[in-house]
Amino acid sequence: MENKLVTNLIIGSKNLINKVGILVRRPLHPIILKQMPKRRNFDLKVLNKKPEVVGPALYIVTHSTCHDAPITCEVLKDHFYLLAGKQKLEPLDRVFFQLNGRHFVDRSDSKSQQKTAEKIVRTINNGTNYVIYSEQTWCTKPSTPINHLRRGWVDIAKKAHCPVIPLALEYYEYTDNICYAKFGEPFIVEENEDKIAVNNRLEDTLTRLKFDIWNQFPIQEREKIDSNSWDEIIQKRQQEYPKLDPEFEAQFVIDRENDPEIVLNSEPFQTGLKKLENGTKNKQLIK
Repeated sequence: MENKLVTNLIIGSKNLINKVGILVRRPLHPIILKQMPKRRNFDLKVLNKKPEVVGPALYIVTHSTCHDAPITCEVLKDHFYLLAGKQKLEPLDRVFFQLNGRHFVDRSDSKSQQKTAEKIVRTINNGTNYVIYSEQTWCTKPSTPINHLRRGWVDIAKKAHCPVIPLALEYYEYTDNICYAKFGEPFIVEENEDKIAVNNRLEDTLTRLKFDIWNQFPIQEREKIDSNSWDEIIQKRQQEYPKLDPEFEAQFVIDRENDPEIVLNSEPFQTGLKKLENGTKNKQLIK
């Protein structure tokens, strides 16, 4: 009984702190929002309307440049908290995150991720939108619309039971200087849904949104595109944020061969599994 009381007090205090933080930051959001257009030297074009939902939503947004958070702020317009990986930040960005509302997570620490997930669910349940860049790091591949997503967002969506809204951002520097944004349809993740299947479905949705955006681009003739253009664009993006460490960030890109369904069906895993099963059977015979 005493332990339960202590637990309830801890939960109540965390919830109160979270609510106070939201109440303090929410009035600051319109002020922050007015400053965002000044931070970019390119145009912004939102291709469709933001879906209307009842209550707060969890936005899963694509990630490819240092402008993603400010652009998300402009596109959503409503107040939100966001998840940021622990890294070196420019002073202005650190101030923006602090005033707007954020949670930092150690992307290589599962305990940090679990604790942060609890904070995110608490924030959503207290009536605030939340933004997660589930690719974990910038997508810099020339032929891949998005990186594979980290699946933690699925657990958060189940616990918060709020609408999930995909949002794709694409910066196109070949023929124009515009960031395009497009929303996907909102959906709810039910408790009994398969985590891998739900995540794969969202990956497909964000990929389709990227292709839809690409269809808006001015038509280019292949022979007129410099083969080094993409490398130059990535170099330019990295120069815009010198504190980004590409080698450090590269470790957070999830490759297809790391997917659980691929690993479980791989030959080394199956061989190890058979050895384990045979060892267990032998122990049972000995008993």
